[in-house]
Amino acid sequence: MSNLATKILPNVENIKKETNNIKHWYRKATVRTTDRIIVPSFDSDEYIFPPSRQPLVSHPLVISKGEETIGYILAQSAYQYMYDIGLLETRFVIDCSLNIVNNVIEGFSDVTKREALAVVIDEGYHAYVALDFIMQMKEQNKIEPLEVPHSNGNLDAVRNAYKVLRPEIHNHFQLISVTLAEHTLTKDLLAIGDEKNTTETFNQVMSDHVADEGRHASFFMTATTNYWPKLPEEVKVEIGQFLPAYIDEYLKGDETRDFDRKVLLAAGFSEQETQTILDDTHEEYMARMNSYIQKTTLQLVEAVEKMRMFDHEPTKQAFIAHGHQVD
Repeated sequence: MSNLATKILPNVENIKKETNNIKHWYRKATVRTTDRIIVPSFDSDEYIFPPSRQPLVSHPLVISKGEETIGYILAQSAYQYMYDIGLLETRFVIDCSLNIVNNVIEGFSDVTKREALAVVIDEGYHAYVALDFIMQMKEQNKIEPLEVPHSNGNLDAVRNAYKVLRPEIHNHFQLISVTLAEHTLTKDLLAIGDEKNTTETFNQVMSDHVADEGRHASFFMTATTNYWPKLPEEVKVEIGQFLPAYIDEYLKGDETRDFDRKVLLAAGFSEQETQTILDDTHEEYMARMNSYIQKTTLQLVEAVEKMRMFDHEPTKQAFIAHGHQVD
């Protein structure tokens, strides 16, 4: 792919859009405009994490243990969410953005590279805010996280993809997978930021994050839209054939609920009580997870279509063969 460099020349419309994005970044990027977010005390009347996102806390056995147990379970959910943000930003989005800047993903203009650096700064800031949130929680509430994850579903899916795809096309696939992840994250942040019964602080973290993520999602969508047509046919065929299965893997949920089990045991429930709570809440858990997967799959297929990847007939046929409705 050495001859891909210099082929992706920005058109006038893209240059104007990217220039406007940079002006917007100087005026509005949260790293330039936001004060430090202070996490409230555990004694606050508000929950640190939306209870509607953690069905365990609605179970009678959990409620009977009181607010301290509910707060503990929600604190562990908040830790997990913040660690997940840090992993996604530092090990996935920033890495891809730097690969654009340093020509590992070849052929982008200086205008695009400058915007990729803005993404690096923004995402580094969001990872910083997430870690600061975690550190303040530990200091304020004296609750330690049960575990510090070293990976997540997104990173696992990409790692598995790299085992299937040829090494020489990993960088091309990285750009596409990050574009899909940024598209998903923006919509997730919008949804969780609207949740009720959570702290103003948590919602502020989500609101600040989504204020930047919309711009990032647009940046990666434009980058992939311009990049995809320039790829050699054999690369488009290999990625296009693999992409439907990747989306399934990327959105796969944790049906075993290992994290929930660990949290309940750490909260003081017996093995039998823990299994009862998991069994009683499993229908709601699975319904919520399957609804999310169904909705997000449709959104990602729409994103693939918007990036004009279905102009490549073998890719379009691969999605149709996988059961997707594609015009």
